[in-house]
Amino acid sequence: MKPMSKFLATCLCAVTVSLVGLAQTPKPAAKAPAAPKLAPAPTVTGPSKIGIIDLRSAIVDTAEGKKLIDNLQARFAPRRTDLKTQQDAIQRLENQLKNGGNTMSATAKQDLNQQIQQKQRDYQQLLQNDQSDFQDAQTQILNEVGNKMMPIVETYAKAHGYTAIVDVSFQWPQSPVLYYNPGAVITGDIVRIYDKANPTAATSGSTNPGGQR
Repeated sequence: MKPMSKFLATCLCAVTVSLVGLAQTPKPAAKAPAAPKLAPAPTVTGPSKIGIIDLRSAIVDTAEGKKLIDNLQARFAPRRTDLKTQQDAIQRLENQLKNGGNTMSATAKQDLNQQIQQKQRDYQQLLQNDQSDFQDAQTQILNEVGNKMMPIVETYAKAHGYTAIVDVSFQWPQSPVLYYNPGAVITGDIVRIYDKANPTAATSGSTNPGGQR
């Protein structure tokens, strides 16, 4: 083979080997797509302002609330008088059994015991009915006045820049609130605004007689 031919053959072999090597070299792995960036959490600008209200006290301290509660007490007064009368009658029978038990016959003592037990059962049933009826009527008053008070609380909170209004009608452990600054209490303000917005409510009373089974 001529020298020039040998040189070309050698070059071709080198090029072939290089191409084969390139073909066998693995391609670099594609990069995984970057994770999407999460939007930043919203933040509250400025300090939070929390107001405190004893909603139950606010309701019953309004002129309307006081009037409705007074009417409720008046409606239940006859039932309370009847309960007191029955309680006194039971006490007299118990004293009779205690003081004269030694001189009474077994039959008379048994009859008196049965009479006392029956009166006690009747009294307990009437007492439970009275308490349940009174609670229902009181809840109705709280809801009636409370529903009218809620817009006032909301308007007051917005006007004075409150972030939240917390009700502390109940104390711990019934309420999750452990402490608050007395200066944050708005109960009195809400009562005054309510009375001003409802000047005739105190004399209107409730149209529902309630309190009766």
